[in-house]
Amino acid sequence: MASKQNMIAVILILLGIGLTQIRPGETFTVGLGVGTIVIASLWIVVLIIQDLKKK
Repeated sequence: MASKQNMIAVILILLGIGLTQIRPGETFTVGLGVGTIVIASLWIVVLIIQDLKKK
């Protein structure tokens, strides 16, 4: 069963991908999309590390 934190992180990654595709020539939306993807990915990595430390 997926936790709410993981689902939110995946939604943020999809949002970031969408932002990079809306206006590819506009650097602000591309940067915002890439930043959102990086932050959500780091969030998932932190959650995985915390889960592995518990076991």
